Amino acid sequence: MKAIINRWDIILLGVLIFTYAFILSYFSILRHNAFASNFDLANMDQTIWDTLHGHFFSLTGPDGTISRFSIHADLILVLLTPLYLIWDNVRILLIFQSLTLALGAIPTYFLSIKILKNRVLSLILAFVYLLNPGMQWTNIYDFHGVSLAIPFLISAFYFAYTKKWKLFALFVFLSLLTKEEISLDLMMMGFIIAVMFREWRIGIMTSILSVSWGLLMVFVAIPHFSPDNLHWAFNSLYYFHYDKGILKYIPWPSDVFGYFFTNPNSLNYYNLLLRPFTYIPILGFPYVLISLPELALNIMSKDSAMSSIHFHYVSGIVPSLVIGTIFALSYITWIFSKLKITKKYKQILLYLLAVVLLVVSVRFDYHYSPLPFSPSCWCLIYNVEPDDIAFERVLQTIPPQASVAASGNIRPHVTHRIDAFNLPSKALSADFIAILDQNRIIGNYNREDFDYNLAKKLQSSIDYTLISHIGHFYLFKKKGLKNYDSR
Repeated sequence: MKAIINRWDIILLGVLIFTYAFILSYFSILRHNAFASNFDLANMDQTIWDTLHGHFFSLTGPDGTISRFSIHADLILVLLTPLYLIWDNVRILLIFQSLTLALGAIPTYFLSIKILKNRVLSLILAFVYLLNPGMQWTNIYDFHGVSLAIPFLISAFYFAYTKKWKLFALFVFLSLLTKEEISLDLMMMGFIIAVMFREWRIGIMTSILSVSWGLLMVFVAIPHFSPDNLHWAFNSLYYFHYDKGILKYIPWPSDVFGYFFTNPNSLNYYNLLLRPFTYIPILGFPYVLISLPELALNIMSKDSAMSSIHFHYVSGIVPSLVIGTIFALSYITWIFSKLKITKKYKQILLYLLAVVLLVVSVRFDYHYSPLPFSPSCWCLIYNVEPDDIAFERVLQTIPPQASVAASGNIRPHVTHRIDAFNLPSKALSADFIAILDQNRIIGNYNREDFDYNLAKKLQSSIDYTLISHIGHFYLFKKKGLKNYDSR
């Protein structure tokens, strides 16, 4: 009993981790069951399934099997293949993602304990980490290998701080595998390790190896498999354009400073990132700079989703905000000491600050969380209707050897096969065509015109037979298909 009392903080930390993992797993799966999961989950799922079945790092593209390298270098997916030996179901990815993100509270807590030496404050910081709406949206919005960079990067930093270099190297390696641009975060982390920790050899080596990996992926591996011989994201960045096979750099405009620091969209993005931490990470210099390259990429993108907290693009930013917050609080503690505030009052001031941090974090989570208690919730995505359940059963009758072309919201349910196309690809040639005539990506459930019109066209087609029509769902089978066992 005494041991339990002495470790109350670890027990509470475990409760917080379990609670987060359970709730986010539940709602992630609920979203999938409601046919609101989409393109990214299908691609991640099929890449893992294909790798397990002898097609290394591959998935279905518009015309057939392609390498995942043509999109991203998230090789962490290869390491996740054993999950499907436990449960051959896409839902295990959603559970694994929720659990892994929840476990990021552990390095957050222990880094805080090391630096702040205060169990209450450290537990509050771990709770603030779990309350972050940006991370929760990342968790809910399908599965992404890069989401795992959040706990991996915090763990790498913790082991660097405690000088456990083998474990540091392990998490650097895992972080690099989550996505190609995470190499930039690790480059910055290497510089900080060199300058702030005076570990020059390890820090510089980390930066050089990370940048080398990133350059190899972005300018060699991905272009090799890309139809444009270029990483696709360059076409979405301001100041760059691609013309006649050549990447051309467009000089930055004279008002670039204003674009980053006075542009309303940019300022709103900074606000949404910092408010869950009560803006404290600003004081955590230089540690908050770990995410600077990732932040710049998001700001420079023409895709507004990249400067939003509703998607997975915050994955490389959240770790530096957590680390910056911890060091900012350590600086505040140091200032209290310099002001010769007594230990008693210093503790009181720190606890007051921690309470403010927690209250702001809870309030922000309430307003911006993807979960049903929040006004920001797109709660239609959690409504599993009888039609959804019935059509899921229908999809299970499709032979695994058959090719399927499916609407974006259906495709994650049929990707455990070699050919699982995303409509409009193979719209009139796949063995089976599964259609949902609604757009369920953002929860508005408006009619999806292409899918709706295709369903109407196929109903009068001489090549396909409508074998199931349940509400907004349709399944068509190509005429003449018989025995798949012999294929």
